Amino acid sequence: MCEQIDSAIRWATQRIETCSESARLDAELLLSHCLDKPRSYLYSWPEQELSESCWQRFQSLVRQRLQPMPIAYLLGKREFFSMEYATTSAALVPRPETELLVELALRQIPIDRPLRVCDLGTGSGIIAITLKKQRPLTTVCATDVDPGCLALARDNAQLHQVDINFIESDWYENLPSDSNFDLIVSNPPYIAGDHPFLLQGDLPAEPAIALTPGSSGLEALEVIIAKAPDHLTTGGILILEHGYDQEAAVADLLQSHGFTEIRCESDHNNLPRTTIARLISK
Repeated sequence: MCEQIDSAIRWATQRIETCSESARLDAELLLSHCLDKPRSYLYSWPEQELSESCWQRFQSLVRQRLQPMPIAYLLGKREFFSMEYATTSAALVPRPETELLVELALRQIPIDRPLRVCDLGTGSGIIAITLKKQRPLTTVCATDVDPGCLALARDNAQLHQVDINFIESDWYENLPSDSNFDLIVSNPPYIAGDHPFLLQGDLPAEPAIALTPGSSGLEALEVIIAKAPDHLTTGGILILEHGYDQEAAVADLLQSHGFTEIRCESDHNNLPRTTIARLISK
């Protein structure tokens, strides 16, 4: 007799509790994935027996979750801004906090007028693709230094049927020297290299290059802000995600490089997370 759905979930939940605050949900998501059924199926058929192959696959995924491996990597997908994106270990797992950056960007892009937008460090492409999907008239360029990220981003762009110019580049390095954008957005790495947070939860399984830029955590933000005036139109907008404790440092950097109307917005946890500013002169 093989394992039943309800007992399989209990078994997995007890094990995943050691590495996740949402163990039951993780177990259900992994089993739904193995069964290729919605989670509602698990509640409707709790005594349904699993096939031997399904049970073995489920056990394998649970073992990987315990490493720990992010649930988004195991499922190969993650929802962001009510859209589903492919996820792999090449790029950072999409996070709800980053939806704030997208919301702020969308407020700056008219529905009926074409603007030029650049997404620096695009990762899986979620910001660039969401902006293009929501504002079809916008011309979107997206850069990343990692070819693996760009391959994933291109797959996601194809999935959502949007046209984006992806460029392999270390921030602005390979952008045309005469490129001028109305809006630049970025969710760069911003965690200090020695911060214990990097050793917690699922973070050890995510790409370090997408999490920390160096010892201070400000290195990437410094480059992006310093060189933004070379690639923004006068009056152009820069929107940056950053650490909850970096609001003042980011504001100082922006002010010293000709930006005004500097404003920081808090995320859903009421933490200062995203700063928006306007370039007043070149």
